[in-house]
Amino acid sequence: MITITKLEQQFKDNKPNGFKVTLSDTTFGYLVEKDSDKGLVEGEAVTYTAETPAGKTYKKLTIKKAGGQAVPASPQSVPQQFLPTVGLYSKTLELKFDARMKCIQIAHDAFLAGKLDDKEAQTHCREWVVMSDALIDDLNR
Repeated sequence: MITITKLEQQFKDNKPNGFKVTLSDTTFGYLVEKDSDKGLVEGEAVTYTAETPAGKTYKKLTIKKAGGQAVPASPQSVPQQFLPTVGLYSKTLELKFDARMKCIQIAHDAFLAGKLDDKEAQTHCREWVVMSDALIDDLNR
């Protein structure tokens, strides 16, 4: 099973300009967004194709989700292009993002250790995200 180990949004002139991706099999490249599945996140099981453009050393990756979504679909964790930019920075969003990433990591680790199957990991991760969001919202009241 190949997973996304790093999904890093790139910026040009302070505007979103694609993603750099590292996969668990050490493949590194740039996401071809128009041909890839939407809502990819770190820790997600995927399949991919890689193409090295003529005369270049980098790879263009077309990535598809492998047999279902391994993490919750939520506005802050899935489409990273909607994460706040410098001008829209919010500490609450940062806390929620960090908490969600931790929930995803815990569920992923439990799945890899064989303690949870795929569906259980998804269910627990969704529940943990809802609870952590609620706790963060309560702290901000």
